[in-house]
Amino acid sequence: MRVMVTGPAPRPLTRTIMVFFYGYFCLHWGTGILMFREKLGFSYASVVRYYLGDPDMFMNPRSFQGLLEVTHFHLFAMGLFFVVFTHLLLFTGYAQGIKRLLVWLLGLALAGDMAAGWLVRYLAESFAWLKLGSFWLLQTSSLLLFAGLLYALLRSRRSHPD
Repeated sequence: MRVMVTGPAPRPLTRTIMVFFYGYFCLHWGTGILMFREKLGFSYASVVRYYLGDPDMFMNPRSFQGLLEVTHFHLFAMGLFFVVFTHLLLFTGYAQGIKRLLVWLLGLALAGDMAAGWLVRYLAESFAWLKLGSFWLLQTSSLLLFAGLLYALLRSRRSHPD
């Protein structure tokens, strides 16, 4: 973030890069909520139905291979998401304790979100609460991270005008 704001590249170009990054994040955040609503739903029963199936609706349970494929992709994508956002978080004006809390919240939300489907499918349907909680924790903590990054960018624009 510091290099992106004050580094060797021309400031207008780095700001353009950051504006696109923030735009893509906002789109990712919004479409994530829409996808969750459409695929799983926001209720305990709809999450259970998604993973365990529903014969009345002709829904099969999630297969081992299906869960494995989703997990495989998400481990890489969410790992990258975690590294990028927590790295950028280091350059925000948040207090050290808030930074530490956000790193832990984001990490736990990602791990809980990825594990919950397996746990619902193969252990107990009550882990649907973990899925719902992890999803909303992920959305909230990433939005707080985003707000801190945006604030840091706007603050740096005022202190380093072109």
